Amino acid sequence: MWCVQSYRFVKPTNLVSPMNPKQWIVVGLALVASLALVGCTRPQVGVVDINRVLNESVRALSYQKQLDDREKAMAAELAILASQLSREELEARRALYLRELQQLKAELEARLDQEVRKAAEEVARSKRLRVVLVKGATQLGGVDITNEVIERLK
Repeated sequence: MWCVQSYRFVKPTNLVSPMNPKQWIVVGLALVASLALVGCTRPQVGVVDINRVLNESVRALSYQKQLDDREKAMAAELAILASQLSREELEARRALYLRELQQLKAELEARLDQEVRKAAEEVARSKRLRVVLVKGATQLGGVDITNEVIERLK
């Protein structure tokens, strides 16, 4: 009977001792420090400015020069052939050259797109970024990796 009575007087709060103010401060500081560490980690979103890549990367400028050179060569050929061919033949040749130029442009754009993607993936992997976005679609935030992408396209 004595055990039962003593059991009745045991309060649940007596089983767990309350924390004193110093312990609360230590727990609070640990919580703030852990939140600060989470906030100090690197952002997981990268941003690439495609306009800068197109205007500054050696590879993009090289492809643009190839396209410009081919267009100039075609224009020169058409100028030479203008006196030798009939109007219909000249128009047919011009249409052929335009199709060839469009095809070359599409090939170079596809190649550059793959190379930019590969460079962005390499930079993202090295910086441990989860996502890489185009700068125009991103209003705020993210790590600008444009310079690294341009460097890898040399």
